Amino acid sequence: MKQVDKLKNLHQHTSQSSALHDNSVDHAQDSESKFRDTVKQAPVGMAILRGEDFFVEMANDTYLNIVDRTEEELVGKSLFIGLPEVRSYVEPILLDVLHTGVAYHGNEFEVTLRRFGEAQQCYFNFVYQPLFDDSDTASGVMVVATEVTQQVLSKQALQRSENQFRNLVTQSQFAKAIFKGPDLVISIANESMLNIWRRSLDEVVGKRLVDVFPELSDQKFIALLNDVYHHAEIYRENEAVAFVDGPGGLKRHYLDFQYAPIFEVDGSVSGIMASVNDVTDKVTLRQQFAETADRLSLATDGTRLATWDLNIQTRNVIHSGRLAVIFGYDETERLGHQQMRDQLHPEDRHTIVEPAFEAALKTGVYYYEARIIHRDQSVHWIRTQGKVLFDDDHIPQRMLGTMMDITDRKEAELALKTSEGKFRTLADSMPQFVWTSDNQGILNYFNRSMIDYFGLAPEELEMNGWIQTVHPDDREENMRLWMQSVKDGTDFQFEHRLKRADGEYRWYKCRATPQSNTDGTIEMWVGTSSDVHDNRLFIDQLETKVQERTQQLSVANTELVRTNMELAQFAYVASHDLQEPLRKIQTFATRILETEIQHLSERGKDYFQRMQASSTRMQQLIVDLLAFSRANAAEKHLESADLNLVLQNVKEQLSDIIQSENAVITSNVLPVRDVIVYQFEQLFMNLIANALKFVSPNRAPMIDVRAGEVEGAAIPLAEVDPTRKYQYISFADNGIGFDPQYKDRIFQVFQRLHNRSAYEGTGIGLAICKKIVENHRGLIDAVGKPGFGSTFIVYLPIEK
Repeated sequence: MKQVDKLKNLHQHTSQSSALHDNSVDHAQDSESKFRDTVKQAPVGMAILRGEDFFVEMANDTYLNIVDRTEEELVGKSLFIGLPEVRSYVEPILLDVLHTGVAYHGNEFEVTLRRFGEAQQCYFNFVYQPLFDDSDTASGVMVVATEVTQQVLSKQALQRSENQFRNLVTQSQFAKAIFKGPDLVISIANESMLNIWRRSLDEVVGKRLVDVFPELSDQKFIALLNDVYHHAEIYRENEAVAFVDGPGGLKRHYLDFQYAPIFEVDGSVSGIMASVNDVTDKVTLRQQFAETADRLSLATDGTRLATWDLNIQTRNVIHSGRLAVIFGYDETERLGHQQMRDQLHPEDRHTIVEPAFEAALKTGVYYYEARIIHRDQSVHWIRTQGKVLFDDDHIPQRMLGTMMDITDRKEAELALKTSEGKFRTLADSMPQFVWTSDNQGILNYFNRSMIDYFGLAPEELEMNGWIQTVHPDDREENMRLWMQSVKDGTDFQFEHRLKRADGEYRWYKCRATPQSNTDGTIEMWVGTSSDVHDNRLFIDQLETKVQERTQQLSVANTELVRTNMELAQFAYVASHDLQEPLRKIQTFATRILETEIQHLSERGKDYFQRMQASSTRMQQLIVDLLAFSRANAAEKHLESADLNLVLQNVKEQLSDIIQSENAVITSNVLPVRDVIVYQFEQLFMNLIANALKFVSPNRAPMIDVRAGEVEGAAIPLAEVDPTRKYQYISFADNGIGFDPQYKDRIFQVFQRLHNRSAYEGTGIGLAICKKIVENHRGLIDAVGKPGFGSTFIVYLPIEK
């Protein structure tokens, strides 16, 4: 292209020079001559075509060599006379360039030329450049051409080689993939590899291996690939463990693989071809075989099982070392078939072993249990079982089998049989019913006492005849509970009536317990039935008396409730009726003192004042008694209340005395909980009023109200539940305090620690507090010390 531009510029320059120096013909001819010389000497094929016939005005030697034509055959004639074979290829293009004045660039343009005595397929890179005359109309075309046939053919051969290589990779029965460059970009992956990856081709091609499979970063394969790429050496490994993530999660593979570097022409590594054979199934199967062999070995070792292989035709036998041990020899000893036969107990050899062997040759199954005699004359039991292998004519060829020493089992069976005989003898001697059943709950043994009681034969009882002896009203529940116990493996217990042989029903208490073997499997049930008829009659009579007594207590309780209600009504009426004359006494005493004071002696005045004070105390006593009664009998209607507001209401009600005593009441945040609101107001009122009443001389009252939580185990009261948690509300004052020995007494009705002249009161206030706390299922405690104040603590349970 640069050469064409250079020639174009040269031609333009020549044309411009000719126009500018039109008067200098010699100069123009000289320029034209130089241009033609330049074209002739150009290293690329060049030709100038004129007119629509494309008259070849000139063609340089390079162009003539390319088309294999002489100057006489081509120059001075139409292009298509000298090169008729190219007409169909280039004439349309040349006409378009001539008519449009637009250059045309051809790249690896394919054309068939007749040259060197034959038709050849050739490839060219060329430019058709329009040539303009003075009227700016294209009058010709300059051709600049370079043959690239060898380059194209080489590229095509390379492409074919690349395609063959890709086909080899994609069609391989082994998994193959190609990774390009140091970043290991996936270029090719065949179907087998995609199956291992669990990916489609468009999901992986053009992407880095580590981006598609980030889980490989923690495995060895990326490092191995990098090592192969940088050191240009093949790497192979068998049964490598690889974890590949994909649909369905992380999957383990066992792989035989090879990483081979791919070299460029210059010897550099451009990529890596990975060849992989997934041997997961083979490795897994081998592992399973190994595990099976291990399990078989453990099974035979654990069960002390011996194996043997007998050639029936030759009587040669191959056996494990355990078989020699069973016959009383060292495990390295090799025994013959006849030698083993000779050690069989004579009775068992003729009656058991030889008949079993003959039967096996017909049926193919060999089995017996027999005795053998060791060299020390000790007798042992063996169990043999095997299978006969026949040829196509059903002639026995080999016998494979196992052998086990069952001496312990046989001795245990003998001991069990002896024990069972003793059990039956003992059971038959007992007056109590004894019976057994199998693990399915089917009764199979009844002692003599049961048989005599029912008057039935053992066979009749075993065929479910025993259920007919159960009273009809008890049968259904009896069977339901029995089958439930058999199903769950739990003890059975039931009382029912059983029919005696004379037709009378008696009550029996039935119990049964499952008997299990060493692995916990139930083998049988052992049951007993005890006569509880007389006890049952006594219990029935006792229950009748209890019901009668319960009815009497119910009547008495109803009467007591009625009496309490009447007493409560009486107390309420009496209290109200008592208050009316007291009010009159107080009123008249007050009037006499106001109007007749001058007519009374000093003693009379004192009497009236004492009478007035006594009536006031009596009225307060009546009010406190009513309050105590209400706290004792009130309906426990709970509602959520903010105890901070309750405290505030009490402080407002006591504001006069608080101000007069210069008292200070402090508190932290109190809880919100379900309470009987008016009772809690009375509780707070009584406790704070007490603190304001029992003050030390010359000391302003200080009351601190606190709340919190405490574990029951930390509360020093016997009634507390140590497993629960409690809310506490404490009222601490700086008053006169009290002796700790009286802390229980102060919560009792009418109990006072001081005389009336010192401190007013009825002795009921703290008893009301205790009753209110009890109504809320709580506890109250008091801590005091004379002269140092008192603390009253209310404990309320926190609901779980």
